[in-house]
Amino acid sequence: MKKNRKRIVISVLEILAVLLLFAPAYRLACGIGLKKVYSDNGISIYADDVRYEEEAKQMAETLKVQLLEVDGDYSPKISIYFCKTMTGFQIKAITMGKPLALTRANLKTTLFRPCDWAKNSIEPRKPQLLPRSLSSVLLHETLHHYEWKKLGLVRFFVKTHSENWKIEGFCEYHAASSSFPIDKGLRVFCEEADYGFVTSNEIKPEYFYFVSRLRTDYLLN
Repeated sequence: MKKNRKRIVISVLEILAVLLLFAPAYRLACGIGLKKVYSDNGISIYADDVRYEEEAKQMAETLKVQLLEVDGDYSPKISIYFCKTMTGFQIKAITMGKPLALTRANLKTTLFRPCDWAKNSIEPRKPQLLPRSLSSVLLHETLHHYEWKKLGLVRFFVKTHSENWKIEGFCEYHAASSSFPIDKGLRVFCEEADYGFVTSNEIKPEYFYFVSRLRTDYLLN
């Protein structure tokens, strides 16, 4: 209950921030210490080193192709920040959590925790989980912007707090990857393995995302 109340308060504050034209100032603050390595057709990517320019370009082009498969009429307008340190990520994302990335759809912003550009990989927050490609996480986070645009402020707000599995499941389904190991996840889901594996290792968020993806896959197929 306290966690849900906290999320609602944060969302309300974000909405008020948009109404006060805070978005440009927020994006400016997110860019502190980073360099713009790519910008074209509504997508801007920032990193700590300009040598990632080619990787950023390829990532953006891949993203555009993936989005066309979801909705050919959707053109994102977002700023993407690859933070250099975990502390920088938490400050800019306004969170004490440790997700792989975080979207502020109403602020047209996505922030990534430190990652490995050379391997196109972002390490999980727990050793029991799997690394994910930057491309799959970026598609997931960009689809939150898409959901915000399609649902509108009120419906997105309601679903985020009452039917969050639909919001996350849609993004995980199209990203076609999970941090939670598939074999282990299916065994836990089918009750062939103890759910204690999830709770004892504090990986409930990742398992929730995994199950949300299963439910979405079942409904769509």
